[in-house]
Amino acid sequence: MSYLNTINSIFNLISIFLDMIAFIICLSFLSIIAYHFIQRNHHHNQIINNVPLILSINTLCIIIMKSIFQTIHITIPTIMKDFHNIAQIEETFVCRLKAYILWSIVGQLYWSYVLLAFFRFVRIIYPKQLWLCRSFFYLYILIPCQFIFVFLGILPSFLVFDCIHLILNEAFCDILIKPAYFCVYSNTIAFGIPYTILCIFYIKIGQKMRQPSMIRLHQERNRRDYIVIKRMLLNSILLCLIAVPYVVLYIISIFYEYLNSTTLRFQWLSSSFGSFLFSLFLPLITTQLGNLLKSNKIIPRNDQTERRD
Repeated sequence: MSYLNTINSIFNLISIFLDMIAFIICLSFLSIIAYHFIQRNHHHNQIINNVPLILSINTLCIIIMKSIFQTIHITIPTIMKDFHNIAQIEETFVCRLKAYILWSIVGQLYWSYVLLAFFRFVRIIYPKQLWLCRSFFYLYILIPCQFIFVFLGILPSFLVFDCIHLILNEAFCDILIKPAYFCVYSNTIAFGIPYTILCIFYIKIGQKMRQPSMIRLHQERNRRDYIVIKRMLLNSILLCLIAVPYVVLYIISIFYEYLNSTTLRFQWLSSSFGSFLFSLFLPLITTQLGNLLKSNKIIPRNDQTERRD
């Protein structure tokens, strides 16, 4: 095995390890949430009226789906190929479909972050618009719209641009690098727009916090919401910094019209690291989930305001 193949194999092993850790963390969080609601005989309406917990469950489920799908579609086939335990892969519709679904799930993860930030944003910027903080608005409108928007947003890459194909000398399908707008479009839907929205929320809330007319009663809660969005933004910035080496290698690959195997492995290693970070940071971002994990109990809250959230 050559030096480059060794690096590729190491990247794959780290990737599957991070996805497994993210899967275990998220499954543990979901199990704890389910256990405490069952153990303490909480009513169903208490579950569906808890917006931060609903949004946390949304993010946890997406991380689990992403970890499973990436492991099946990317990591395991590449590991088998590296150790010559897999025959030559042929491009099929199923292979292309799996790549489309994986990219869509990756986008769902970042958009679920936007929903978490949006809840904090509207509580500060539009405190009198109570319907924007109602659970039904998130459970039955925003979360379904999140899935529909991302799946439809990535769909042109699969059907219109026809840019998802089997990668040369690889065991999986992915988005092609030529023309460059293929990848730029998909990354804009999955990462660019959500990250921009997070930045806008952060700036708007920062401006609101500086207004002297803010009611003192809301200052403490707004300060906590501001800190939470700041943590989310820092997490996103960290993920962007991790992706910098991949972007550099990707730009080089465009000029050579060939995407190196190491570049592809690093791309999905960064994705696995993102799943790990998202799962690790979630209790810090959703304080009610953090309180549940610390104190082993659900903190009562009403639908609009929560003293500890």
